[in-house]
Amino acid sequence: MRTLSAALSAIVAAALVALAGGWLAGGLFRIPALIAIAAGLGTGILAWLRTPASEPRQAGFWDWAMIAVFALVSARAFVWLIYSAGDSLLILSPNNLGDISLHIGLIRYLASGVPFWPDSLILTGVPLTYPIGADLLNAVGEVLGLDTFRGLVIAGLTGSALTAGALWMWGRAFAIAAFLFNGGLAGFVFFRTFVVDDFQTELVWKNLFLSMFVTQRGLLIAIPAGLLLLCAWRDRYFREKPSLPQWVEWLLYAAMPLFNIHAFLFLSLILLGLFLCRPGQRLQVFRLVAAAVIPASILVALITGFFSATSAMRWLPGWMMEKEGWRVYWYDFGISLPLVAVLCVLLVRQKDAEARFFAWSSAVVFLLGSFVVFAVWPWDNLKLVIWSWLAVVPYLWTHLLARVHWLGRSALCFVLFFSGAISLVGGLDTRHGYFLARKSELAAWKMATIDLPPSTRFAISPDYNHPLILLGRKVVCGYDGHLWSHGLPYEEKYAMLKSALAGQTSWAEVNPLLQANWLARRTFDPIATESMAAPDPTAMGMLYDLTPYLKPAPDNRSVPPRPPRSVGSPW
Repeated sequence: MRTLSAALSAIVAAALVALAGGWLAGGLFRIPALIAIAAGLGTGILAWLRTPASEPRQAGFWDWAMIAVFALVSARAFVWLIYSAGDSLLILSPNNLGDISLHIGLIRYLASGVPFWPDSLILTGVPLTYPIGADLLNAVGEVLGLDTFRGLVIAGLTGSALTAGALWMWGRAFAIAAFLFNGGLAGFVFFRTFVVDDFQTELVWKNLFLSMFVTQRGLLIAIPAGLLLLCAWRDRYFREKPSLPQWVEWLLYAAMPLFNIHAFLFLSLILLGLFLCRPGQRLQVFRLVAAAVIPASILVALITGFFSATSAMRWLPGWMMEKEGWRVYWYDFGISLPLVAVLCVLLVRQKDAEARFFAWSSAVVFLLGSFVVFAVWPWDNLKLVIWSWLAVVPYLWTHLLARVHWLGRSALCFVLFFSGAISLVGGLDTRHGYFLARKSELAAWKMATIDLPPSTRFAISPDYNHPLILLGRKVVCGYDGHLWSHGLPYEEKYAMLKSALAGQTSWAEVNPLLQANWLARRTFDPIATESMAAPDPTAMGMLYDLTPYLKPAPDNRSVPPRPPRSVGSPW
Protein backbone atom coordinates (compact mmCIF):
# COMPACT_ATOMS: atom_id res chain seq x y z
CA MET A 1 0.00 0.00 0.00
CA ARG A 2 2.80 2.41 0.88
CA THR A 3 4.60 2.02 -2.43
CA LEU A 4 1.43 2.45 -4.48
CA SER A 5 0.33 5.40 -2.35
CA ALA A 6 3.67 7.17 -2.78
CA ALA A 7 4.06 6.44 -6.51
CA LEU A 8 0.53 7.40 -7.51
CA SER A 9 0.48 10.49 -5.31
CA ALA A 10 3.74 11.62 -6.90
CA ILE A 11 2.47 11.03 -10.43
CA VAL A 12 -0.87 12.74 -9.89
CA ALA A 13 0.65 15.72 -8.06
CA ALA A 14 3.23 16.19 -10.82
CA ALA A 15 0.47 16.25 -13.46
CA LEU A 16 -1.59 18.80 -11.51
CA VAL A 17 1.39 21.07 -10.88
CA ALA A 18 2.44 20.80 -14.54
CA LEU A 19 -1.06 21.85 -15.55
CA ALA A 20 -1.04 24.81 -13.15
CA GLY A 21 2.52 25.77 -14.11
CA GLY A 22 1.76 25.62 -17.81
CA TRP A 23 -1.21 27.88 -17.23
CA LEU A 24 0.61 30.43 -15.09
CA ALA A 25 3.74 30.49 -17.24
CA GLY A 26 1.85 30.68 -20.53
CA GLY A 27 3.15 27.27 -21.60
CA LEU A 28 4.92 24.17 -20.36
CA PHE A 29 8.54 25.29 -20.27
CA ARG A 30 11.60 23.97 -18.45
CA ILE A 31 11.01 25.76 -15.13
CA PRO A 32 7.35 24.65 -14.74
CA ALA A 33 8.40 21.12 -15.72
CA LEU A 34 11.14 21.04 -13.07
CA ILE A 35 8.74 22.42 -10.46
CA ALA A 36 6.22 19.70 -11.37
CA ILE A 37 8.86 16.99 -10.92
CA ALA A 38 9.94 18.44 -7.58
CA ALA A 39 6.34 18.75 -6.37
CA GLY A 40 5.64 15.19 -7.38
CA LEU A 41 8.67 13.85 -5.54
CA GLY A 42 7.80 15.84 -2.44
CA THR A 43 4.21 14.63 -2.49
CA GLY A 44 5.32 11.04 -2.99
CA ILE A 45 7.71 11.20 -0.04
CA LEU A 46 5.01 12.72 2.16
CA ALA A 47 2.52 10.01 1.11
CA TRP A 48 5.09 7.32 1.94
CA LEU A 49 5.65 8.77 5.40
CA ARG A 50 1.94 9.25 6.13
CA THR A 51 0.61 5.95 4.77
CA PRO A 52 0.45 3.31 7.52
CA ALA A 53 2.56 0.24 6.99
CA SER A 54 0.24 -2.58 5.95
CA GLU A 55 0.37 -6.08 7.34
CA PRO A 56 2.67 -8.32 5.28
CA ARG A 57 0.79 -10.56 2.86
CA GLN A 58 2.38 -13.72 1.58
CA ALA A 59 2.27 -14.30 -2.16
CA GLY A 60 1.63 -17.88 -3.17
CA PHE A 61 2.50 -19.80 -6.32
CA TRP A 62 -0.43 -18.51 -8.38
CA ASP A 63 0.22 -14.95 -7.24
CA TRP A 64 3.80 -15.07 -8.49
CA ALA A 65 2.73 -16.87 -11.64
CA MET A 66 0.20 -14.17 -12.53
CA ILE A 67 2.65 -11.38 -11.67
CA ALA A 68 5.21 -13.03 -13.96
CA VAL A 69 2.67 -13.30 -16.79
CA PHE A 70 1.68 -9.66 -16.32
CA ALA A 71 5.34 -8.65 -16.48
CA LEU A 72 5.94 -10.65 -19.66
CA VAL A 73 2.90 -9.36 -21.57
CA SER A 74 3.60 -5.79 -20.40
CA ALA A 75 7.19 -6.00 -21.62
CA ARG A 76 6.01 -7.33 -24.98
CA ALA A 77 3.24 -4.75 -25.36
CA PHE A 78 5.15 -1.65 -24.28
CA VAL A 79 8.80 -2.26 -25.21
CA TRP A 80 7.50 -2.86 -28.74
CA LEU A 81 4.77 -0.25 -28.42
CA ILE A 82 6.44 1.70 -31.22
CA TYR A 83 9.68 0.57 -32.83
CA SER A 84 11.89 1.09 -35.87
CA ALA A 85 12.33 -1.16 -38.87
CA GLY A 86 14.75 0.64 -41.16
CA ASP A 87 13.20 4.00 -42.02
CA SER A 88 9.75 2.92 -40.86
CA LEU A 89 8.11 3.40 -37.47
CA LEU A 90 5.89 0.44 -36.62
CA ILE A 91 3.51 -0.26 -33.78
CA LEU A 92 2.68 -3.66 -32.36
CA SER A 93 -1.10 -3.47 -32.05
CA PRO A 94 -3.55 -2.58 -34.84
CA ASN A 95 -5.95 -1.36 -32.11
CA ASN A 96 -3.44 1.38 -31.38
CA LEU A 97 -2.87 2.91 -34.82
CA GLY A 98 -5.22 5.86 -34.40
CA ASP A 99 -4.80 6.24 -30.65
CA ILE A 100 -1.00 6.32 -30.53
CA SER A 101 -0.87 8.88 -33.38
CA LEU A 102 -3.05 11.28 -31.41
CA HIS A 103 -1.12 10.71 -28.18
CA ILE A 104 2.23 11.37 -29.86
CA GLY A 105 0.81 14.56 -31.31
CA LEU A 106 -0.65 15.69 -27.97
CA ILE A 107 2.61 15.06 -26.10
CA ARG A 108 4.63 17.12 -28.56
CA TYR A 109 1.92 19.76 -28.78
CA LEU A 110 1.76 20.25 -25.01
CA ALA A 111 5.57 20.36 -24.86
CA SER A 112 5.83 22.96 -27.65
CA GLY A 113 5.07 25.93 -25.38
CA VAL A 114 1.42 26.50 -26.32
CA PRO A 115 -0.48 28.47 -23.67
CA PHE A 116 -2.80 26.58 -21.32
CA TRP A 117 -5.65 25.70 -21.54
CA PRO A 118 -4.60 24.95 -25.13
CA ASP A 119 -6.65 25.03 -28.30
CA SER A 120 -7.57 21.73 -29.86
CA LEU A 121 -4.75 20.11 -31.78
CA ILE A 122 -7.12 18.61 -34.35
CA LEU A 123 -9.88 21.20 -34.86
CA THR A 124 -9.95 24.95 -35.40
CA GLY A 125 -11.85 27.21 -33.04
CA VAL A 126 -12.43 24.89 -30.07
CA PRO A 127 -10.45 24.20 -26.90
CA LEU A 128 -8.73 20.89 -26.30
CA THR A 129 -11.25 18.28 -25.16
CA TYR A 130 -9.36 15.29 -23.82
CA PRO A 131 -8.22 13.92 -20.44
CA ILE A 132 -4.57 14.83 -20.98
CA GLY A 133 -3.09 13.70 -17.64
CA ALA A 134 -0.92 10.88 -18.99
CA ASP A 135 0.16 12.86 -22.07
CA LEU A 136 0.92 15.89 -19.90
CA LEU A 137 3.33 13.80 -17.81
CA ASN A 138 5.09 12.64 -20.97
CA ALA A 139 5.19 16.25 -22.16
CA VAL A 140 7.03 17.16 -18.94
CA GLY A 141 9.62 14.54 -19.84
CA GLU A 142 9.77 15.85 -23.40
CA VAL A 143 10.47 19.38 -22.17
CA LEU A 144 13.29 18.02 -20.01
CA GLY A 145 14.88 16.18 -22.94
CA LEU A 146 13.28 12.71 -22.85
CA ASP A 147 12.65 11.23 -26.30
CA THR A 148 8.96 10.91 -27.10
CA PHE A 149 8.99 7.22 -27.98
CA ARG A 150 11.23 6.28 -25.07
CA GLY A 151 8.91 8.21 -22.78
CA LEU A 152 5.92 6.23 -24.06
CA VAL A 153 7.70 2.96 -23.27
CA ILE A 154 8.68 4.12 -19.79
CA ALA A 155 5.14 5.30 -19.06
CA GLY A 156 3.69 1.99 -20.25
CA LEU A 157 6.01 -0.13 -18.13
CA THR A 158 5.50 2.11 -15.08
CA GLY A 159 1.72 1.98 -15.44
CA SER A 160 1.89 -1.80 -15.85
CA ALA A 161 3.89 -2.24 -12.66
CA LEU A 162 1.49 -0.03 -10.70
CA THR A 163 -1.53 -1.83 -12.16
CA ALA A 164 -0.16 -5.29 -11.37
CA GLY A 165 0.49 -4.20 -7.78
CA ALA A 166 -2.96 -2.64 -7.39
CA LEU A 167 -4.71 -5.69 -8.87
CA TRP A 168 -2.84 -7.98 -6.49
CA MET A 169 -3.76 -5.84 -3.51
CA TRP A 170 -7.40 -5.77 -4.58
CA GLY A 171 -7.92 -9.43 -5.49
CA ARG A 172 -4.57 -11.20 -5.64
CA ALA A 173 -3.89 -13.67 -8.49
CA PHE A 174 -7.53 -14.01 -9.53
CA ALA A 175 -7.90 -10.25 -10.10
CA ILE A 176 -4.76 -10.19 -12.27
CA ALA A 177 -6.07 -13.13 -14.30
CA ALA A 178 -9.48 -11.47 -14.64
CA PHE A 179 -7.83 -8.37 -16.06
CA LEU A 180 -5.50 -10.18 -18.46
CA PHE A 181 -7.78 -12.99 -19.62
CA ASN A 182 -11.31 -11.61 -19.67
CA GLY A 183 -13.39 -13.10 -22.44
CA GLY A 184 -16.17 -15.42 -23.41
CA LEU A 185 -16.36 -18.35 -25.79
CA ALA A 186 -14.76 -17.00 -28.99
CA GLY A 187 -11.32 -18.42 -28.24
CA PHE A 188 -12.59 -21.99 -28.08
CA VAL A 189 -12.47 -22.06 -31.87
CA PHE A 190 -8.79 -22.85 -31.24
CA PHE A 191 -9.74 -26.48 -30.63
CA ARG A 192 -11.19 -26.64 -34.13
CA THR A 193 -8.54 -24.66 -36.04
CA PHE A 194 -5.49 -24.90 -33.75
CA VAL A 195 -4.71 -21.31 -34.73
CA VAL A 196 -3.70 -18.79 -32.05
CA ASP A 197 -5.20 -15.37 -32.72
CA ASP A 198 -7.09 -12.52 -31.05
CA PHE A 199 -10.52 -14.02 -31.66
CA GLN A 200 -12.19 -11.31 -29.57
CA THR A 201 -10.99 -8.33 -31.58
CA GLU A 202 -14.30 -7.91 -33.46
CA LEU A 203 -16.50 -8.51 -30.41
CA VAL A 204 -17.92 -6.02 -27.93
CA TRP A 205 -16.21 -7.57 -24.90
CA LYS A 206 -12.63 -7.57 -26.14
CA ASN A 207 -9.47 -8.45 -24.24
CA LEU A 208 -9.09 -5.56 -21.78
CA PHE A 209 -5.31 -5.50 -21.84
CA LEU A 210 -5.11 -5.28 -25.65
CA SER A 211 -8.11 -3.11 -26.41
CA MET A 212 -7.96 -0.62 -23.55
CA PHE A 213 -4.87 -0.79 -21.37
CA VAL A 214 -2.42 -0.52 -24.26
CA THR A 215 -4.44 2.03 -26.23
CA GLN A 216 -6.07 4.29 -23.61
CA ARG A 217 -3.06 5.89 -21.94
CA GLY A 218 -5.06 7.51 -19.14
CA LEU A 219 -5.88 4.02 -17.84
CA LEU A 220 -2.20 3.50 -17.02
CA ILE A 221 -2.84 5.79 -14.05
CA ALA A 222 -6.62 5.58 -13.66
CA ILE A 223 -6.77 1.80 -13.12
CA PRO A 224 -4.13 1.54 -10.36
CA ALA A 225 -5.34 4.77 -8.72
CA GLY A 226 -8.97 3.60 -8.85
CA LEU A 227 -8.10 0.18 -7.45
CA LEU A 228 -6.05 1.77 -4.68
CA LEU A 229 -9.06 3.88 -3.75
CA LEU A 230 -11.28 0.78 -3.72
CA CYS A 231 -8.79 -0.92 -1.38
CA ALA A 232 -8.73 2.15 0.87
CA TRP A 233 -12.53 2.46 0.97
CA ARG A 234 -12.88 -1.27 1.64
CA ASP A 235 -10.54 -0.91 4.60
CA ARG A 236 -12.01 2.34 5.88
CA TYR A 237 -15.74 1.69 5.56
CA PHE A 238 -16.00 -2.08 6.06
CA ARG A 239 -12.92 -3.23 7.97
CA GLU A 240 -12.55 -0.16 10.20
CA LYS A 241 -8.79 0.07 9.70
CA PRO A 242 -7.96 3.01 7.41
CA SER A 243 -5.02 2.18 5.18
CA LEU A 244 -4.65 5.42 3.22
CA PRO A 245 -4.43 9.03 4.45
CA GLN A 246 -7.58 10.97 3.66
CA TRP A 247 -5.65 13.63 1.77
CA VAL A 248 -4.24 10.94 -0.55
CA GLU A 249 -7.78 9.66 -1.16
CA TRP A 250 -8.84 13.22 -1.95
CA LEU A 251 -5.88 13.79 -4.29
CA LEU A 252 -6.44 10.62 -6.31
CA TYR A 253 -10.21 11.01 -6.50
CA ALA A 254 -10.32 14.74 -7.27
CA ALA A 255 -7.66 14.46 -9.99
CA MET A 256 -9.19 11.41 -11.69
CA PRO A 257 -11.02 13.40 -14.43
CA LEU A 258 -7.64 14.55 -15.74
CA PHE A 259 -6.83 10.91 -16.56
CA ASN A 260 -10.13 9.14 -17.25
CA ILE A 261 -13.64 10.50 -16.88
CA HIS A 262 -15.29 7.05 -16.79
CA ALA A 263 -13.13 5.99 -13.84
CA PHE A 264 -14.16 9.18 -12.06
CA LEU A 265 -17.81 8.40 -12.78
CA PHE A 266 -17.48 4.86 -11.40
CA LEU A 267 -15.73 6.04 -8.23
CA SER A 268 -18.41 8.68 -7.76
CA LEU A 269 -21.10 6.00 -8.03
CA ILE A 270 -19.26 3.92 -5.42
CA LEU A 271 -19.16 6.92 -3.08
CA LEU A 272 -22.88 7.46 -3.63
CA GLY A 273 -23.47 3.83 -2.74
CA LEU A 274 -21.37 4.17 0.41
CA PHE A 275 -23.31 7.25 1.40
CA LEU A 276 -26.62 5.41 1.00
CA CYS A 277 -25.59 2.05 2.45
CA ARG A 278 -23.29 3.04 5.33
CA PRO A 279 -25.37 5.52 7.37
CA GLY A 280 -22.91 5.57 10.26
CA GLN A 281 -20.12 6.78 7.97
CA ARG A 282 -21.97 9.26 5.82
CA LEU A 283 -20.11 12.22 7.28
CA GLN A 284 -16.74 10.85 6.14
CA VAL A 285 -18.05 10.22 2.63
CA PHE A 286 -19.63 13.67 2.50
CA ARG A 287 -16.41 15.36 3.58
CA LEU A 288 -14.42 13.61 0.86
CA VAL A 289 -16.90 14.49 -1.87
CA ALA A 290 -17.32 18.07 -0.63
CA ALA A 291 -13.56 18.62 -0.64
CA ALA A 292 -13.21 17.15 -4.14
CA VAL A 293 -16.20 18.70 -5.87
CA ILE A 294 -14.59 22.03 -6.82
CA PRO A 295 -11.23 20.75 -8.18
CA ALA A 296 -12.90 17.79 -9.89
CA SER A 297 -15.52 20.06 -11.48
CA ILE A 298 -12.79 22.37 -12.79
CA LEU A 299 -10.99 19.42 -14.38
CA VAL A 300 -14.22 18.10 -15.90
CA ALA A 301 -14.87 21.56 -17.36
CA LEU A 302 -11.37 21.66 -18.86
CA ILE A 303 -11.42 18.24 -20.48
CA THR A 304 -14.85 18.91 -22.00
CA GLY A 305 -13.65 22.20 -23.49
CA PHE A 306 -15.64 24.13 -20.91
CA PHE A 307 -18.61 21.89 -21.74
CA SER A 308 -18.36 22.71 -25.47
CA ALA A 309 -18.08 19.05 -26.54
CA THR A 310 -21.25 17.27 -27.58
CA SER A 311 -23.02 15.69 -24.62
CA ALA A 312 -22.37 11.96 -24.76
CA MET A 313 -24.85 10.79 -22.11
CA ARG A 314 -28.02 9.26 -23.55
CA TRP A 315 -30.48 6.44 -23.04
CA LEU A 316 -29.49 3.63 -25.40
CA PRO A 317 -30.66 0.22 -24.15
CA GLY A 318 -29.31 -2.72 -26.08
CA TRP A 319 -26.33 -0.86 -27.56
CA MET A 320 -24.19 -3.94 -26.93
CA MET A 321 -26.50 -5.99 -29.15
CA GLU A 322 -26.23 -3.72 -32.19
CA LYS A 323 -24.06 -6.17 -34.16
CA GLU A 324 -24.48 -9.51 -32.41
CA GLY A 325 -27.94 -9.40 -30.90
CA TRP A 326 -28.56 -11.45 -27.76
CA ARG A 327 -25.51 -13.56 -28.57
CA VAL A 328 -23.28 -10.88 -27.09
CA TYR A 329 -24.31 -11.83 -23.55
CA TRP A 330 -23.35 -15.49 -23.79
CA TYR A 331 -20.73 -15.53 -26.58
CA ASP A 332 -18.77 -12.39 -25.68
CA PHE A 333 -19.06 -12.64 -21.90
CA GLY A 334 -19.15 -16.40 -21.57
CA ILE A 335 -19.85 -17.66 -18.06
CA SER A 336 -18.77 -14.43 -16.33
CA LEU A 337 -22.28 -12.95 -16.25
CA PRO A 338 -23.95 -16.14 -14.92
CA LEU A 339 -21.27 -16.49 -12.25
CA VAL A 340 -21.73 -12.90 -11.08
CA ALA A 341 -25.51 -13.38 -11.07
CA VAL A 342 -25.14 -16.51 -8.91
CA LEU A 343 -22.83 -14.61 -6.57
CA CYS A 344 -25.32 -11.76 -6.17
CA VAL A 345 -28.09 -14.23 -5.33
CA LEU A 346 -25.94 -16.15 -2.83
CA LEU A 347 -25.04 -12.93 -1.05
CA VAL A 348 -28.71 -12.32 -0.26
CA ARG A 349 -28.45 -15.03 2.41
CA GLN A 350 -24.94 -14.15 3.57
CA LYS A 351 -24.28 -11.35 6.03
CA ASP A 352 -21.00 -10.12 4.55
CA ALA A 353 -21.76 -6.40 4.10
CA GLU A 354 -18.52 -5.77 2.24
CA ALA A 355 -19.08 -8.48 -0.37
CA ARG A 356 -22.72 -7.49 -0.75
CA PHE A 357 -21.85 -3.87 -1.35
CA PHE A 358 -19.17 -4.39 -4.00
CA ALA A 359 -20.91 -7.26 -5.79
CA TRP A 360 -24.29 -5.56 -5.94
CA SER A 361 -22.72 -2.20 -6.82
CA SER A 362 -20.90 -3.88 -9.69
CA ALA A 363 -24.14 -5.38 -10.94
CA VAL A 364 -25.83 -1.96 -10.79
CA VAL A 365 -22.95 -0.34 -12.71
CA PHE A 366 -23.08 -3.07 -15.36
CA LEU A 367 -26.83 -2.59 -15.82
CA LEU A 368 -26.38 1.19 -15.93
CA GLY A 369 -23.67 0.84 -18.58
CA SER A 370 -25.91 -1.49 -20.56
CA PHE A 371 -28.80 0.98 -20.77
CA VAL A 372 -27.18 4.43 -20.56
CA VAL A 373 -24.28 5.47 -22.81
CA PHE A 374 -21.71 7.91 -21.45
CA ALA A 375 -19.65 8.27 -24.64
CA VAL A 376 -20.22 9.46 -28.20
CA TRP A 377 -18.95 6.12 -29.53
CA PRO A 378 -21.04 3.52 -27.68
CA TRP A 379 -18.16 1.04 -27.39
CA ASP A 380 -16.31 3.60 -25.24
CA ASN A 381 -18.98 2.88 -22.62
CA LEU A 382 -16.95 -0.22 -21.77
CA LYS A 383 -14.52 2.14 -20.02
CA LEU A 384 -17.22 2.26 -17.35
CA VAL A 385 -18.31 -1.38 -17.65
CA ILE A 386 -14.79 -2.71 -17.05
CA TRP A 387 -14.94 -1.31 -13.53
CA SER A 388 -17.98 -3.44 -12.73
CA TRP A 389 -15.87 -6.48 -13.66
CA LEU A 390 -12.76 -5.43 -11.76
CA ALA A 391 -14.72 -4.51 -8.63
CA VAL A 392 -16.52 -7.85 -8.33
CA VAL A 393 -13.71 -10.32 -9.07
CA PRO A 394 -12.26 -10.60 -5.51
CA TYR A 395 -15.67 -11.65 -4.19
CA LEU A 396 -16.36 -13.90 -7.16
CA TRP A 397 -13.34 -15.86 -5.98
CA THR A 398 -13.70 -15.76 -2.19
CA HIS A 399 -17.48 -16.22 -1.99
CA LEU A 400 -18.10 -18.54 -4.93
CA LEU A 401 -15.25 -20.21 -6.80
CA ALA A 402 -13.01 -20.83 -3.77
CA ARG A 403 -15.85 -22.80 -2.17
CA VAL A 404 -16.22 -25.18 -5.11
CA HIS A 405 -14.32 -28.47 -5.23
CA TRP A 406 -10.94 -27.97 -6.84
CA LEU A 407 -11.90 -29.97 -9.93
CA GLY A 408 -14.99 -27.86 -10.53
CA ARG A 409 -13.07 -24.68 -9.68
CA SER A 410 -10.36 -25.56 -12.18
CA ALA A 411 -12.93 -26.26 -14.89
CA LEU A 412 -14.76 -22.99 -14.23
CA CYS A 413 -11.51 -20.97 -14.32
CA PHE A 414 -10.52 -22.66 -17.57
CA VAL A 415 -13.82 -21.75 -19.24
CA LEU A 416 -13.70 -18.26 -17.74
CA PHE A 417 -10.17 -17.38 -18.89
CA PHE A 418 -9.20 -19.56 -21.86
CA SER A 419 -10.61 -17.33 -24.60
CA GLY A 420 -9.00 -14.21 -23.15
CA ALA A 421 -5.66 -15.98 -22.78
CA ILE A 422 -5.69 -17.14 -26.41
CA SER A 423 -6.61 -13.62 -27.56
CA LEU A 424 -3.82 -12.10 -25.45
CA VAL A 425 -1.18 -14.42 -26.91
CA GLY A 426 -2.51 -13.95 -30.43
CA GLY A 427 -2.54 -10.17 -30.06
CA LEU A 428 1.08 -10.02 -28.92
CA ASP A 429 2.79 -12.61 -31.09
CA THR A 430 5.54 -11.99 -33.64
CA ARG A 431 3.18 -11.71 -36.63
CA HIS A 432 2.36 -8.13 -35.70
CA GLY A 433 3.86 -4.85 -36.82
CA TYR A 434 1.84 -2.07 -38.43
CA PHE A 435 3.18 0.93 -40.32
CA LEU A 436 2.81 4.31 -38.64
CA ALA A 437 5.25 6.72 -40.31
CA ARG A 438 8.63 7.16 -41.96
CA LYS A 439 11.33 8.71 -39.84
CA SER A 440 12.81 10.54 -42.82
CA GLU A 441 9.44 12.07 -43.65
CA LEU A 442 8.90 13.24 -40.06
CA ALA A 443 12.38 14.78 -40.04
CA ALA A 444 11.70 16.56 -43.34
CA TRP A 445 8.41 18.06 -42.17
CA LYS A 446 9.97 19.08 -38.87
CA MET A 447 12.77 20.92 -40.67
CA ALA A 448 10.34 22.60 -43.05
CA THR A 449 8.21 23.97 -40.18
CA ILE A 450 10.90 24.56 -37.57
CA ASP A 451 10.74 28.37 -37.84
CA LEU A 452 6.94 28.51 -37.59
CA PRO A 453 5.51 29.20 -34.11
CA PRO A 454 3.41 26.60 -32.24
CA SER A 455 0.31 28.73 -32.80
CA THR A 456 0.48 28.14 -36.58
CA ARG A 457 -2.55 26.26 -37.88
CA PHE A 458 -2.11 24.02 -40.94
CA ALA A 459 -4.72 22.95 -43.46
CA ILE A 460 -4.04 19.31 -44.31
CA SER A 461 -5.78 16.46 -46.05
CA PRO A 462 -7.09 14.74 -42.89
CA ASP A 463 -5.36 11.52 -41.89
CA TYR A 464 -4.74 9.91 -38.50
CA ASN A 465 -0.97 9.65 -39.04
CA HIS A 466 -0.28 12.86 -40.96
CA PRO A 467 3.33 13.96 -40.22
CA LEU A 468 2.22 17.34 -38.87
CA ILE A 469 -0.12 15.72 -36.34
CA LEU A 470 2.66 13.36 -35.26
CA LEU A 471 4.91 16.41 -34.81
CA GLY A 472 2.35 18.11 -32.56
CA ARG A 473 1.40 20.86 -35.01
CA LYS A 474 -2.12 22.32 -34.97
CA VAL A 475 -4.29 21.40 -37.94
CA VAL A 476 -7.62 22.72 -39.20
CA CYS A 477 -9.29 19.31 -39.12
CA GLY A 478 -7.68 16.06 -38.13
CA TYR A 479 -8.85 12.49 -38.60
CA ASP A 480 -12.64 12.42 -38.64
CA GLY A 481 -12.70 9.32 -36.42
CA HIS A 482 -11.02 11.32 -33.65
CA LEU A 483 -13.20 14.37 -34.22
CA TRP A 484 -16.42 12.37 -34.08
CA SER A 485 -15.51 10.17 -31.11
CA HIS A 486 -14.44 13.23 -29.09
CA GLY A 487 -17.83 14.85 -29.63
CA LEU A 488 -16.40 17.86 -31.50
CA PRO A 489 -18.63 20.02 -33.77
CA TYR A 490 -16.53 19.48 -36.87
CA GLU A 491 -18.92 18.73 -39.74
CA GLU A 492 -19.18 22.22 -41.25
CA LYS A 493 -15.44 22.90 -41.00
CA TYR A 494 -14.60 19.49 -42.38
CA ALA A 495 -16.85 20.05 -45.41
CA MET A 496 -15.40 23.53 -46.05
CA LEU A 497 -11.84 22.18 -45.76
CA LYS A 498 -12.56 19.40 -48.25
CA SER A 499 -14.11 21.94 -50.63
CA ALA A 500 -11.10 24.25 -50.42
CA LEU A 501 -8.63 21.40 -50.82
CA ALA A 502 -10.47 20.28 -53.94
CA GLY A 503 -10.32 23.81 -55.40
CA GLN A 504 -14.10 24.19 -55.33
CA THR A 505 -13.99 27.10 -52.86
CA SER A 506 -11.40 29.84 -52.41
CA TRP A 507 -9.34 30.03 -49.23
CA ALA A 508 -10.43 33.65 -48.77
CA GLU A 509 -14.04 32.45 -48.60
CA VAL A 510 -13.58 29.60 -46.11
CA ASN A 511 -10.74 30.85 -43.94
CA PRO A 512 -12.80 33.08 -41.60
CA LEU A 513 -14.08 29.77 -40.22
CA LEU A 514 -11.02 27.56 -40.82
CA GLN A 515 -8.37 30.06 -39.63
CA ALA A 516 -5.58 28.28 -41.49
CA ASN A 517 -2.14 29.91 -41.80
CA TRP A 518 -0.46 27.41 -44.08
CA LEU A 519 -1.52 24.70 -46.49
CA ALA A 520 0.45 21.45 -46.18
CA ARG A 521 0.36 19.15 -49.19
CA ARG A 522 1.97 15.74 -49.40
CA THR A 523 2.94 14.62 -52.90
CA PHE A 524 0.17 12.00 -53.01
CA ASP A 525 -2.59 14.20 -51.55
CA PRO A 526 -5.43 14.52 -54.12
CA ILE A 527 -5.94 18.27 -53.75
CA ALA A 528 -6.18 21.21 -56.13
CA THR A 529 -4.30 24.33 -55.06
CA GLU A 530 -5.96 27.17 -57.00
CA SER A 531 -3.21 29.18 -58.69
CA MET A 532 -0.53 27.96 -56.32
CA ALA A 533 2.80 26.78 -57.65
CA ALA A 534 2.99 23.18 -58.76
CA PRO A 535 4.62 20.83 -56.28
CA ASP A 536 8.22 19.78 -56.62
CA PRO A 537 8.06 16.16 -57.82
CA THR A 538 11.29 15.34 -55.94
CA ALA A 539 9.97 16.61 -52.59
CA MET A 540 7.92 14.80 -49.95
CA GLY A 541 5.44 17.64 -49.86
CA MET A 542 4.89 21.37 -50.17
CA LEU A 543 4.01 24.15 -47.73
CA TYR A 544 2.07 27.16 -49.01
CA ASP A 545 1.75 30.36 -47.01
CA LEU A 546 -1.94 31.23 -47.24
CA THR A 547 -1.54 34.89 -46.23
CA PRO A 548 -1.42 36.25 -49.81
CA TYR A 549 -4.62 34.41 -50.66
CA LEU A 550 -6.52 35.85 -47.72
CA LYS A 551 -5.68 39.55 -47.40
CA PRO A 552 -5.58 42.22 -50.14
CA ALA A 553 -2.77 44.75 -50.18
CA PRO A 554 -3.46 48.34 -48.98
CA ASP A 555 -4.02 49.44 -52.61
CA ASN A 556 -6.65 46.66 -53.00
CA ARG A 557 -4.37 44.64 -55.22
CA SER A 558 -3.59 41.04 -54.40
CA VAL A 559 -0.42 40.36 -52.46
CA PRO A 560 1.91 38.35 -54.69
CA PRO A 561 2.13 34.75 -53.53
CA ARG A 562 5.31 33.70 -51.77
CA PRO A 563 7.34 30.80 -53.09
CA PRO A 564 6.22 27.52 -51.55
CA ARG A 565 8.51 25.48 -49.32
CA SER A 566 9.54 22.08 -50.56
CA VAL A 567 9.48 19.51 -47.79
CA GLY A 568 12.57 17.37 -47.96
CA SER A 569 14.46 19.78 -50.23
CA PRO A 570 16.54 22.87 -49.32
CA TRP A 571 14.49 26.09 -49.14
